[in-house]
Amino acid sequence: MGEKTLFARKATGLVREVGFVTAVILAIANVVGLGWQKRVFQSIGAESVMPSEFFLGIHPMIMAFFLVGLLMLLSIYTFMVLSAAMPRSGGGYVFMSRILNPGFAFVATMLEFLSVAVSYGLIAVATFEASLIFGSLAGVDTSSLANPWFMTIFGIVVIAVFSGIGALGTRMTGYLLHIIFWVPAAVLVLVYLVFLLASPANMEAGTQLFTGHAASEYTQAALAQGMASSGSYWSAVFTASFFAYWAYIGYAAATFVAGEVKEASRNLPRAILISGIVIMTIYMTISFFLARAGSMAGVDAATGFSLLDAVGYLGQGAGSYADAGLTPIGAWMPTFAGLVAYGQFGAQGGQFFGWLLLAFGMLWVANDIPPFLLTCSRMMFAMGFDRILPEWVADINEKWHSPVNAIIITSVAALLGVVAEANLFGPDGLNLVFLHSPFGQEWITPSGAVVATDMWDALFFIGVAVSCALFPSRMPEVFERAPWRQSANTVRILGWLAAAANLLLALGITFLPNGWGFGPLTGNWISVPFWFTVVLILIASGMYFWGRRRAQRVGADLTTIFAEIPPE
Repeated sequence: MGEKTLFARKATGLVREVGFVTAVILAIANVVGLGWQKRVFQSIGAESVMPSEFFLGIHPMIMAFFLVGLLMLLSIYTFMVLSAAMPRSGGGYVFMSRILNPGFAFVATMLEFLSVAVSYGLIAVATFEASLIFGSLAGVDTSSLANPWFMTIFGIVVIAVFSGIGALGTRMTGYLLHIIFWVPAAVLVLVYLVFLLASPANMEAGTQLFTGHAASEYTQAALAQGMASSGSYWSAVFTASFFAYWAYIGYAAATFVAGEVKEASRNLPRAILISGIVIMTIYMTISFFLARAGSMAGVDAATGFSLLDAVGYLGQGAGSYADAGLTPIGAWMPTFAGLVAYGQFGAQGGQFFGWLLLAFGMLWVANDIPPFLLTCSRMMFAMGFDRILPEWVADINEKWHSPVNAIIITSVAALLGVVAEANLFGPDGLNLVFLHSPFGQEWITPSGAVVATDMWDALFFIGVAVSCALFPSRMPEVFERAPWRQSANTVRILGWLAAAANLLLALGITFLPNGWGFGPLTGNWISVPFWFTVVLILIASGMYFWGRRRAQRVGADLTTIFAEIPPE
């Protein structure tokens, strides 16, 4: 009998060039992007409580970052266990396909791929949008370029540049990542120092100098428009937990390139854990300093609400700057650091610091892109290497040791995120009847179907957590040989806890009013994110069965493939 046909090749062709520090940065850069800078204000806009109602004086968003951070560490533990035992590129897909079920693994990974690829496109456009958000701090106005056409072209160019560099391999991508990570990281240290200088005097002075209005005007305007306490601190924390969950997604980035990490079985668990702790620390501490500074100005004597709450309500809640006749204040953490700088150093010093904040904002966005590209392309590579996708998807450039075809697929998929974030299908975009239909205007927009990416992430993380819980019983030989693990019962218990935590938050995002609001609690049965997700699951399931039939026709022994760990 002839030898059974298994993987696309006897070796992946990838090279272990990712060092420990780069692996840590991959996760931090993937997670810490743009959205975390507005989470405090989002939580206030969704549900406010008076400062006097805070538990131990802790803002609801900070408490949410702490509690969800603990749940994130549970999930991180599952990736630590599995990546140490199976350090192969593809990460969660490899774990789920070998332990849980190859069909579920394929569907969940395709959703995760689309989630990250769409985010790649969104972030490509958001790199420009950061100049709109933070440019005023530096006296820069790019609003004349803020049209769907320019932003679409800008996003495509960004994708082309980063994908081109990504095709040169993980070493070149790593060099780029270090450059665009350490610059904003250094500015973040300055942001902390500026927040330490915050006082009622410089916050009041900075607000007046930057906006031409007193801080109290914003607080009173928000109160007049209906800002009030919900009266339930823990309800506000639960609402804020959705925003915290979204902010933490991406912590497993390094595991997708596990087959390219040096001494992965030893380095990956440490890198994942350290990056998770660093992310959690940044989120909690910077939110504390932001809340401290923002609560010093415009304090209402009766309620305790302050400028911080007013900006959250007017910028992220039901309020309106236009109705109040006030100059908008961006509901972003760097904006408040800028107010401190304006009050402390005057207009000239504040504007100089504003240039640093502009670089900070744009680069913290841009450094998401290399991890997104690596993550997506390695998912495609792993499924091609298993031959559930065509083998050419897993082709490797012999000079640069990079999966070029998988990178091209990722870049094409990212275009959906580009046109959605640029709102190319909106009223100011393409003048075609189809694109001005409900499909174009409601589904492919910044607030349309692409917001479902959070649920796609949750499904993937639930699958990985369940795989960890089943690991000792489904693959006992591999488990016993794993270089980093605890007892079988410990792995099982922590795996199920991680699955339950992710499931709880996923259900909240789907059904509660501050999430998708789908189902009986709201009476909303036509939720775009929900039905779009259902459609994608059906499409991915069809692709899986097509892939199985295609693989069988070319003689691939899928039964053996999914029973073995891929080769190096």
